[in-house]
Amino acid sequence: MARQESIRVGMCGLGSFSVVVANTIERSSKVDLVTCFDVNAQQMDRTSERYGCAQDKTYEDMVKRDDLDGIFIVSPNMFHREQTELAASHGKHVYVEKPIANTLDDGRRMIKACEDSGVTLLVGHVHRRHAVNRKVKELVDAGSLGELIMVESNMSSSQGWDLKPDEFRWRSDDTGCPGGSLMTIGVHQADTLNYIFGPIKTVFSIFKKLHIPAPIEDITTTVFEFESGILGYIGSNFASPRTNWMHVYGTEANLRRTVSRVDRRFDIERKQGPDEGSRLERFSTGSNEPELIGLTGGDPLLEEIDEFADCVLTGSKPETDGHAAMQPLALIRAAIESARTGQPVELAQLR
Repeated sequence: MARQESIRVGMCGLGSFSVVVANTIERSSKVDLVTCFDVNAQQMDRTSERYGCAQDKTYEDMVKRDDLDGIFIVSPNMFHREQTELAASHGKHVYVEKPIANTLDDGRRMIKACEDSGVTLLVGHVHRRHAVNRKVKELVDAGSLGELIMVESNMSSSQGWDLKPDEFRWRSDDTGCPGGSLMTIGVHQADTLNYIFGPIKTVFSIFKKLHIPAPIEDITTTVFEFESGILGYIGSNFASPRTNWMHVYGTEANLRRTVSRVDRRFDIERKQGPDEGSRLERFSTGSNEPELIGLTGGDPLLEEIDEFADCVLTGSKPETDGHAAMQPLALIRAAIESARTGQPVELAQLR
């Protein structure tokens, strides 16, 4: 019997980012989009017409299909656990967009459901795969900065001004998007920092609601200590023009990583490549001018989607499996608790 070379998937949740995912699946030789589902019938019609896929009347109908190997879950955070458990119970492998869930308990249940059913769970933390972040990790691991001291980062955007009351991100509790911008976009930095610098030990955070109409936190500032002893910071807000940067400090050199990108909602013909606008500079002791570090661009989301297919076909473990995805979620839940109590939170308390 010939070895299966590709997998067949359905996609649930057809909001703005599903366009980016579906466009990438189209470029993949390892994944075929067979069907889709969303509670919005117009979204399903548009997706079916654009990508030539079928549509299902219910999510239950989708996961019960015999012609699917896996499900792409691009739905709001609070549905991830239920949808993952149902997919796993029907033997479907699961690709779920970040964060793994809104709560640590839901994340744990998702991991257990997939492990008990023997199916793959990959969480879509694509930013760590960007060429500039891969390069930062390479330089850090090689010791080219000397002894590490601290890292600072920020990922913010003005998308908070566009939120509407019927959107899940309008709500700041666990039925919406707790932590506001930190959960929505700061989570990218949270995963990338865990990936490069290792686990985080202690978190202290302050949240504010100052500017946007939505009744959620629009400004967050979070400081933390890694288990290694170095210190870190993530800033994230929903009210300023888009920014995405990281500064890494060492005893022999510093790194400045910036990513410039247009601040807009995803659209079906989005042209900008994932590593366009990325810049990495090294500032070494004894030099007044930064050294520009060369980057080899790639297609991070395609790499991630193809890895999902490879894991389904071979049984290998994804880079960002459920356990890896719990680390950035734990940081954010600790930040939420710290902002609520005004006290530092040990991540070990949440495990």
